[in-house]
Amino acid sequence: MKMTEAVISVLTNWNNFSGRACRSEFWFFCLAAVLVQVIISIIEIATGMVDRLESTEMYEMGILSIIFTLLILVPSISVTSRRLQDRGLSGWWQLLYLTIIGIPVIVVLNMLPAKEDENNWGRNPLL
Repeated sequence: MKMTEAVISVLTNWNNFSGRACRSEFWFFCLAAVLVQVIISIIEIATGMVDRLESTEMYEMGILSIIFTLLILVPSISVTSRRLQDRGLSGWWQLLYLTIIGIPVIVVLNMLPAKEDENNWGRNPLL
């Protein structure tokens, strides 16, 4: 799956929390989201929409960044749920994000290949 196909797939299935998502769909969407966020941040800094925080080299989050983050929040949760289901786990495992130790656990689980040809959430999308 190419990056454009992955982004279109995730955005058209934004409310689909059942089924399975292959690794390329998940990771290409993540890459596209990060690239768009970097571009938005550069625009915000270049136009003076954000200020640098005192005594650090960090910038605060601008209004465009906040809007973009809110726009991709549900599709991100949806594709992560489908990716975990491709691995054979429930999408509820995302609740591990609420703990500090759970963030790397979810990242590693999303890196692993699909567990079976068919599981409770359907057939492997790559077959």
